[in-house]
Amino acid sequence: MSNRELIIRKPGEVIDFETVFELNPALETNEPAHRGRMMRVDYTTSVYEYGVTYPKYCNVYLPWCYDENDSGRRYNVLYYQHGNTCDPELFNKPETIRLFDNLFDSGEIDPCIIVCTTYYFDPERDAEVRRTTGLAPAGDNDSTGCPPNFYREVVEDIIPAVETRFHTWLTDTSLSGLRASRDHRAFSGYSRGACCTWYMLHNAFEFFRWYAPMSCMTTAGHDIFKKLTEEEVIRYITAPLKQHPGLPFFIYCTNGDPEKDVRAMNEQLLYLTAQPEFSYGFDPAENNICFAVSAFPHTDLLVPYYYWNSLKILFKA
Repeated sequence: MSNRELIIRKPGEVIDFETVFELNPALETNEPAHRGRMMRVDYTTSVYEYGVTYPKYCNVYLPWCYDENDSGRRYNVLYYQHGNTCDPELFNKPETIRLFDNLFDSGEIDPCIIVCTTYYFDPERDAEVRRTTGLAPAGDNDSTGCPPNFYREVVEDIIPAVETRFHTWLTDTSLSGLRASRDHRAFSGYSRGACCTWYMLHNAFEFFRWYAPMSCMTTAGHDIFKKLTEEEVIRYITAPLKQHPGLPFFIYCTNGDPEKDVRAMNEQLLYLTAQPEFSYGFDPAENNICFAVSAFPHTDLLVPYYYWNSLKILFKA
């Protein structure tokens, strides 16, 4: 694989990086026979500054088959972190909820719970600056004046708030309980949210088995404009794997925008997948990293099309 060059075809065609990317126009055009719903979950977090508690919320998509009264059926949980300038409301509209509905409507993908999170402290109050520059105060590695403790917010606040509210595999909110349920938990993100996904792998590897970064390489804890060396990237990504050598994992990388995103992630994956910790391929029983590439433009609204591919592998071990 490391000797294979990236092949770029005409716009609109799939780019070959020893990958399979399935475009499903039915996500948008079909009228789903079954409809899920979005629910708001409020929580507080105090992991950033001593004495300061931030009220926050996430939006939780429940698939059509979710039944509050059926405690015998448990659901895997996919966390979705939006990209720069966006907020948790991105998929909380009839036309975007419908995209999630169509993911599961055909029965090809097992229904799961999707949690829409945000690293912004107050996306409503900071709406103007967030939408124009994305430089609103946030808790991830692109934070403005705050420590990058978003992984702690996810682990200590969001997961317990969500997974105890709904029928999931979490039965114990202690750290050992969170570790015990990691097989049923995935973290994903688009653009800056993909940077956040790599950051979650580095910082919260014990609590998530599955990762789906979409359309962005890792910044390895640095500013996104810093040119990283191979050594910095390899050290950052392999650190948690070496620290927890017995824990299985799978990274499903997806990408679009051949002139920018694909080249950047492709460059990192070429030397990452050459490391002994990785086995490239699409079978989670044998492999732990893969790369599916489309010629999509750069927009969070295409996330469900990427999920159509990744959710056929995530949670499948």
